[in-house]
Order: sequence, then structure tokens, then C-alpha cells
Amino acid sequence: MAELTGFAVLPADTFAEGPPSGNFINTDNRETPFDSQPVQGFSGVQFAPSSEDSSTYWFLSDNGFGSQGNSADYLLRLYQVDPDFAGAEEGDATVDVQDFIQLADPNDVIPFDIVNEGTNDRLLTGADFDIESFVIDNNGDIWIGDEFGPYILHFDSTGTLLEAPIATPNPIELNTLNGQDPLVIAHRGASGDLPEHTLAAYEAAIAAGADFIEPDLVTTSDGVLIARHEPLLDDTTNVAEVFSPERQSTKILDGEEKTGYFAEDFTLAEIKQLRTVQSRDYRDINFDGLFEIPTLEEVIELVQKVEAETGVEVGIYPETKHPTFFDEQDLSLEEPLHFAG
Repeated sequence: MAELTGFAVLPADTFAEGPPSGNFINTDNRETPFDSQPVQGFSGVQFAPSSEDSSTYWFLSDNGFGSQGNSADYLLRLYQVDPDFAGAEEGDATVDVQDFIQLADPNDVIPFDIVNEGTNDRLLTGADFDIESFVIDNNGDIWIGDEFGPYILHFDSTGTLLEAPIATPNPIELNTLNGQDPLVIAHRGASGDLPEHTLAAYEAAIAAGADFIEPDLVTTSDGVLIARHEPLLDDTTNVAEVFSPERQSTKILDGEEKTGYFAEDFTLAEIKQLRTVQSRDYRDINFDGLFEIPTLEEVIELVQKVEAETGVEVGIYPETKHPTFFDEQDLSLEEPLHFAG
């Protein structure tokens, strides 16, 4: 069992110098745009190589506000951060943001247009790349993995891009255990674009090249396996618009008391009255209300249909969710496997 030995907290309202940001996001609970650049949203971390203090780190800032479409004014950076860990360092849990490296393409080596195409500095933004991981080599050069291409991006220690983005996985040799290309498993389907765990999201993931799709499975009251990430339907469907509050219940889930609409309290016929919605408020809400909740049987039929039409073999990587929770309600997910037919 892992044990937390220390922690530090970066406040949500932590900003660094830079131009205003957040002009392209829609939110009801924050006033936008922000006056400068948010620091939050880290996707990678390394020890700061030039630091004499082993507790100082470089953090990668990801691509901004959650999608390519709303992050055109979020500047891509590495932040030098010194967390004062409570517990491990007997610190006060604060985080000191000391410096940053701004990523840019002033030498115009990117062979396609970027947001700041017509500027001298050509600062890179979250609409240009989705940066997810990085390493710093012995020369101080920074190598960053991007998801949009996907690309490998090679910067010097000041954040200047040194060469055109390198497409992956080829010509780079991937150091997997068996020397083969890694498998791409689409968890929840193409959930960054379409509502998660819908046939449309799975089909989009397959079209994008996924080797496997991964449906998470819960059950209905009549024992049919359906694709949902959690038993609770509140955040990913319009259940509150279709059924009255009396259909809510209170249960212990993951050791916590939860009140809401639970999938196992509804028959499959009732589940089919629902429509899915985006599970994150920064995703495109134009897809809300368009798609049903699929059964495992329908997911299998989708894969069989795509394979027959394209000749491309696609695997299904099912994950049963909260099996102990369902066992306690005499609705085991493992035995037997139920289908709608």
C-alpha cells in the first residue's frame, strides 16, 4: 500500500507574467479573461538540473484550458517550482513558482501555421501543441512529447525550437519490451471530442487508429452490462431531466456516501431513455443529448461492423467497474455476463 509522506498545494489562482488568457473559454464560475498566464495544469515533471536544491523541479504546463479550440492564448512553458512539502520536509505546504522557460519558434522551423505566425517571437500556445511529457538531456536541451501530431519537439535550454517537429512513432525507434510498436487503447473512446462511452466516441477512436477500445462496464437493475465509467449517471447523462428526484438513492461507493441516480436502479428500457452529455465543462456541448448509453452487446456489434467494413482488426478491452459494490447488491458484473437480447 502506498503511503503519502508529504504534500504541497498550488492555489488555483496562481498566475505568471504574460498577456491575458482565457478569452476562448466559457465558464459560469470564473470571470474571464484572466489578466495574465495561469500556472496550473502540469503534465510532466523533472528535477531542475541546474538547481543545487534537490527539491526544485521543472513542471510542464500541458496545453492550457482543456482543448485545442480554447487554448490559443495559453502560452506553453516550463515552470521552475519549489514545493515546501508538509510532512516529508516539515514544510508549510506552499509552492514557490520561481521562474519559467517560454517555448517558442523564433527561427520559423515549424512547417505549418501557428497561432502567433506573424510575430517575431512566435510564442507557442496550447492551440499549436498539446505537450504531455519531457526530458532534459545532458546538454540541457529539452525534448517534449506532443499529442496533436503526435510529435517530438526539440528545444534548447532557453525554450527555442531547434528543428521541425519530429513525427512519431516513425522514424523514431520505440524502446518497447518486444521491439514492436505500442498498442493504442482508447479508454472511454475519443472522449476529448465526443461524450465518453458512446458508440460515436468508440467509432471515432477506431477511425483515429486505436488498436483497442476500452468500455467501462456497470449494470442495470435487470442485469444488462452498459458502458459507463461510474455507477452514478448524474455527470454524464441528462438523467435529472428525465426522472424525478425520487429515483435518487444514497449508497456507499468507494468508502464515501454518495447520493444520486445510480445505473443499477434503472432497467435497460429506462436507461435507453437517457442521452449522454459531456463529462467536462470545457468540452463541446453541441454533442450533448445526441447519443444513447450503449450496452456491451452494442459495443461488440459496432466493432464487428467496423471490422467487416474496413478489414481492420479492433480489440475490445472491457473493464468492470466497482465489482465489490455490485456484488454487495447481488448484481455481479462477472457471473453471468448479461446482454440485452
